[in-house]
Amino acid sequence: GADWIVIALGWGLAVTMGVYAVGKFSGAHLNPAVSIALAMDGSFSWAQVPGFIVCQMLGGIVGAVLVWLMYLPHWKVTEEKGAKLGVFSTAPAIKNYFANFLSEIIGTTILTLGILFIGINKIADGLNPIIVGLLIVAIGLSLGGPTGYAINLPY
Repeated sequence: GADWIVIALGWGLAVTMGVYAVGKFSGAHLNPAVSIALAMDGSFSWAQVPGFIVCQMLGGIVGAVLVWLMYLPHWKVTEEKGAKLGVFSTAPAIKNYFANFLSEIIGTTILTLGILFIGINKIADGLNPIIVGLLIVAIGLSLGGPTGYAINLPY
């Protein structure tokens, strides 16, 4: 199994590639919280937010189906239900609704503020996708413990 650093690096690289792949076409809105934050700061039209969120959710569903297909041979031979569930979701280390919700709010706030600050830094335009990926790694390593680094939904 992969340890925490491998998981965080994998997600960081995946987000980096996603930002490079679609950044020129969509502004690299891979997450509804990012689209909403950009609309709140006035750099993105509120009228476009619902359509972007629908596309982000559909992308998440397609991604989940692809993961399900990729692991198809493993479903029958894996007896541990938690291992199967872990492919598609996370669980808090300690179940406390308020603390878990607060952890997700803090992580999402750092994500959205970080992306807003990276976006205004025009000095490093070509490197911004890498910087966003490093932000994802940093969030995973520093804030992923309480709720299991819940980078989904939609990605």
